[in-house]
Amino acid sequence: MIKRLKKEDTILVAIDFQEKLLPAMADAETTEKNVKILIEGANAFGVDKIATTQYAKGLGQTVPGVAEALKDCPIIDKSSFSCWLNDEFRQAVEKAGKKTVVIAGIETHICVEQTALDMVEAGYDVFLAADAANSRNPKNHHIALNRLAAAGVTVTSVESILYDLLGGAKAPEFKTISKLVK
Repeated sequence: MIKRLKKEDTILVAIDFQEKLLPAMADAETTEKNVKILIEGANAFGVDKIATTQYAKGLGQTVPGVAEALKDCPIIDKSSFSCWLNDEFRQAVEKAGKKTVVIAGIETHICVEQTALDMVEAGYDVFLAADAANSRNPKNHHIALNRLAAAGVTVTSVESILYDLLGGAKAPEFKTISKLVK
């Protein structure tokens, strides 16, 4: 089945872009740049957003650049690796009433993977922005991408996600999105 993104039925989940985690990732600068583009694009489309931290007391808050892009987005602290197992997160997603979830986050093979698998199992269409997700070890990132694709997650890129939401050059957000991805 072909899956397409529609801005009115999509929610963005930004997983654990934290002060002590993000710098440890392979090519952390590119990952941070890409997630900020994705979030700014979601802002332009009016897409709902939820962010998480994993044990913020020990791993720090969301990095400033990502937090700034998230604006007034709720940031939910969790201890489970899967965001879906956190009651506050699950209730926020359910309250939003969207059936399509775009995920970006770290680490791909842990929190991102477990969240995506649980959300597919719960009946959501899940898209993973592979270039806005990362692991400390690139091999773990790539292994997780393969596992997620095999499980029904649409593994794609930030730019593909934004242009899928856009739909065409006559969309009112076109200039904003084209500036973001240049």
